[in-house]
Amino acid sequence: MLLGIRFQALISVETALVSHFKLSPREGLILFTITAAFALSSGTIGAALSSSLSKTRSVALSYGTVLHPTPTILHEPAHRLGAKIINHLWENWGEDAGGLRNGEVDLYNINIPMIHGLLSEENLKICWTRIWRNSYGRLFKAHISREAAASASEAMSPAGPDSSDGNSGGKSPDSAVAPSDRPISRNVGTLSFRFAPDMTNLINPPLSSLPVGSDGWAIAQGWVSVTPIRASFAEPGEECNLQSDGNVEDRVWKFKL
Repeated sequence: MLLGIRFQALISVETALVSHFKLSPREGLILFTITAAFALSSGTIGAALSSSLSKTRSVALSYGTVLHPTPTILHEPAHRLGAKIINHLWENWGEDAGGLRNGEVDLYNINIPMIHGLLSEENLKICWTRIWRNSYGRLFKAHISREAAASASEAMSPAGPDSSDGNSGGKSPDSAVAPSDRPISRNVGTLSFRFAPDMTNLINPPLSSLPVGSDGWAIAQGWVSVTPIRASFAEPGEECNLQSDGNVEDRVWKFKL
């Protein structure tokens, strides 16, 4: 079995972004678990997908940092819980008629929030989930550099582009420089972009916008999410471990690990 684990890299990235966007620890929770839109760009899930394409049972395990920095006392409980979940999945691997491996689920994606509930005797609730189907917001903004703006201003006659004197500077039409011969900065007319992502709905979405039973919703509740996935960036049908009657409590794991 291939197991992909994502933790240390998330800590530094998350801390920087949460600081940049001035978020509280709880507000930074959704973003840094491999849920929703981030699943499509996750190297953790990508590795598990590659393994499943070789017909090998695969699990992607991610830890979501909530407290900054993450208390080291939470590391061991998270490792133990992750190992128990993986062991249970291995011994009770789900069925999926559309799976690549003899009708089995191709892979699972596990997200464990790093919260103090890991230290409790009851531990965290574990819930079968589906991927929260959201999308990225704006990633870039149009940007005009100071140099380009100055060049554009110099190339334009104070009287405007439609004025009779154009850029002749008061000279007669006969003595004016032909338009094709005028020196134009290479910056004029160039459209530039700067990275200015709008991540509001990813980092701090309204709880009411999170579909009940989705991975994003489960993490927001402080629960562990376990999502069966097909090796095609799709999920198996309703018959795969998930209850179809919409009752969330029926999805919560009732057994002790």
